[in-house]
Amino acid sequence: MKHLFAALTALALTAACSNAADTPEAASAFAAENERASAPEAEPEAESRPTEYALTGQKLPAFTAPVADGGTFDSAALNRWTVIAVWGVWCGDSRTDGPYTAALDRAIAQDPDLDFISVHVPSSPGSESRDTPFGKFGSLEAYFESAGYTLPVVLDTDGSVREALKINWTPSYLLVSPDGIVRSFRTDLSVDKDQPVKTYIKNVAETRKAVRDLLASEPGDIE
Repeated sequence: MKHLFAALTALALTAACSNAADTPEAASAFAAENERASAPEAEPEAESRPTEYALTGQKLPAFTAPVADGGTFDSAALNRWTVIAVWGVWCGDSRTDGPYTAALDRAIAQDPDLDFISVHVPSSPGSESRDTPFGKFGSLEAYFESAGYTLPVVLDTDGSVREALKINWTPSYLLVSPDGIVRSFRTDLSVDKDQPVKTYIKNVAETRKAVRDLLASEPGDIE
């Protein structure tokens, strides 16, 4: 992960996966060029996905968890606009979304005012997936080697982060503003057939502008 992960590291239900100046033009262009899809393991159906999220408009719950490549992630350190991708190797929908998530990570890396993290979660707190969270791959490293991409990963080893974030579908994407408020939520990018990463980057830019406009007259404006 960009500068955010560098700083933080110094201190990372089953197949159905249920339980303008304001526009980062460079990021959008990069997303369009780098967006790639994999053959889906199952054709995603947008109608079956949740469209609402319990924490939208609320403060992101505090959590700490290990980072896959070492160190500890602390959500208290989030002080910029951040996209949080919540996923799991055990989840077929997450694996289908994986190339899009990787393209999203690369696109966000082009925006100096936006960060990206991913949180790998078990299927549910206390589930057997805690013992085999990476399914047939056995490890996160083996999965990424097989998939042909990698992501910055925070590891929810016991389901506590999933429970705190009230995640009932994977993959889920949360947009958090610098004041720690969850500003938007969506599920699988892969259900959008036309340039899903570029479209999501555009939606993120629109949300950032809307929040900035809303708070423009208040002290401590959000950038």
